[in-house]
Amino acid sequence: MPTPRVIATDLDGTFLNAAGHYDQRRFDRILAAMKRRGMRFVIATGDPLDHAVELFSGLANASDLTYAVEDGALIVLGDGTILTAHPMPMADWQAAVQWLQTEPVMADNFLIACGTAAAYTELASNSSRFQASQAFYPSLTSVADLSAVQDEILKLDVTWLRDDVSQQEAAFNREFSGRLTATSSGLGGLNVSLPTVSKAAALSQLGDLWQIDPSEMAAFGDSGNDLAMLRLVGQGLAVANAAPDLLAGVVALPLTNNQGVVMEQIEAWLV
Repeated sequence: MPTPRVIATDLDGTFLNAAGHYDQRRFDRILAAMKRRGMRFVIATGDPLDHAVELFSGLANASDLTYAVEDGALIVLGDGTILTAHPMPMADWQAAVQWLQTEPVMADNFLIACGTAAAYTELASNSSRFQASQAFYPSLTSVADLSAVQDEILKLDVTWLRDDVSQQEAAFNREFSGRLTATSSGLGGLNVSLPTVSKAAALSQLGDLWQIDPSEMAAFGDSGNDLAMLRLVGQGLAVANAAPDLLAGVVALPLTNNQGVVMEQIEAWLV
């Protein structure tokens, strides 16, 4: 495989192991080696900015990272400079919230509205689900009515206690066609954002900024919201534990996230 000029990776289920960790010293060495070669690294995740930044804050080379968070709705440089933000129109995300809370096929979901200032949910702050969600949304705030939130909303995070949410994904996309789009985030979840927002679109924008063609990029992923990104780049790579539909559509690597597959492949490029 040729050495790419830009490397992007999803986090959960891809770069991070099942416990949400990674080898920090190893990755810091990789970033230093990439910098010497003029290569760039992009964190492309559905997670919010504060969570992603916290994960890498202890690295000596953290400022060399670029973040495409909330599935690409927010792009931020390592020094904190915001390149772009793509909030959903208030009327559209409020309509989606009402529909998600009342449509029978969407019953029993856990809903988080991801804003530029914080993340919001109607879950009680003392509930186990709220506390579990704080691992991904450090700024999670319990509110009485999601529709009353005045923050700009970048993404809706919808999850169920089941693995297969393809029926819910199809139903949402029929209802909000042309206005909002839901994509699988893995682990029984959907991410909802503008139709023009995706990890792929974020990488395209960064490529324009850096004057690097997508054919000179590589990306790693494990679920449906990574597919467009993996198809965009010259080397789109699915980790071995990826969803079956992803494994069927792109090149599959032999190792899993728990085996450090992303860093293993990057080190092979850097040899």
